[in-house]
Amino acid sequence: MMRVLLVEDSRLLRESIIEMLKVCEHVSIDDYATNKQDAIQLLDTKQYDFMIADIELAQGNGFEVVKHTMNPDYAFKAPLTLMLTNHANGYYKSLARQLGVKYFYDKSMDFETAIQTIENESKYFV
Repeated sequence: MMRVLLVEDSRLLRESIIEMLKVCEHVSIDDYATNKQDAIQLLDTKQYDFMIADIELAQGNGFEVVKHTMNPDYAFKAPLTLMLTNHANGYYKSLARQLGVKYFYDKSMDFETAIQTIENESKYFV
């Protein structure tokens, strides 16, 4: 089972992601956070295999959350990360790649592709 942390401040989008991933038998959305501080607190309590993160959060941003998992003092293995954002421009995509983000998708154009990517990754956690 692939343990997922969802970092998304939009309730509607969060509920949509959770609903769409319910059918994926190897995906478990263990927790969600709506801001940087809550996400980091969750990341410091247990190992997640996969993280879905928005760039713009209610407080802080997804890049700060990803950077936290890259810190040498981070207690766990950094989760694979998929960024799902309304800010899918070249600058942010490049920054995401520099931080080790594996997948970067536009919420409005690539939502279904992002869900399929998560489902495909979950097959490695059987």
